Amino acid sequence: AEIAGLNRGSLTMGTFPTLGGSFLPVVISRFKKEYPAIELHVRSSRFEDLIEMLENGQVGMSLLWDYEWNRMNPEDFALTTVFEDATALIVGKDHRLARRKQVAMADLADEEWIVRGQEHPVVEVLQRSASAAGFTPRIAFHANDYQEAQAMVSVGLGIALAPRTAVVNKHPGVSIVSLGSSAPSRRVLLAHRHDRVRAAAEIAFQTTLLEVAKDSTTDFR
Repeated sequence: AEIAGLNRGSLTMGTFPTLGGSFLPVVISRFKKEYPAIELHVRSSRFEDLIEMLENGQVGMSLLWDYEWNRMNPEDFALTTVFEDATALIVGKDHRLARRKQVAMADLADEEWIVRGQEHPVVEVLQRSASAAGFTPRIAFHANDYQEAQAMVSVGLGIALAPRTAVVNKHPGVSIVSLGSSAPSRRVLLAHRHDRVRAAAEIAFQTTLLEVAKDSTTDFR
């Protein structure tokens, strides 16, 4: 009843950049139409900062992510799975695989790769996927972000991996190809503290977020 008559309140939530630039604006647009009186604040930051903001109460809830080899502990936060964010292959428009709908990592042993900085999780995704496919990836260039990686791929400097949410805003000079199950997906999560009493506005936002995720997950597979 409180949510149905929600005409006041505020919430502050955290997100990470790839979702902040793709999935989350769709959620916010729908939420603001349904609850125009709710004051919404979004903090976009890196994973470690989001964890800290959750712990100290700067945000009431946050979007996070994990992979199968570093699952978040459900004792640390209450976790709700939003969707599985598939790992995709980025190739140039003229690449031999540009017109393929799906390839396997084993098809990419002879390629040169563009990766994010060495501490970035997508580097581990590449290393694990390549190892499972029986090869060691040859790194051609390091990129600062996914936009830079796409630009490098577009001029033929190499190919790259990225979560689907990172390439929703695709560079015109690249093609996005599915890797199926040959590369691991990351799990997108909504987290909040176990000990925190949740406001009606937060519960309403979570409901809207999960509805949008259900409607749009085909964009990220």
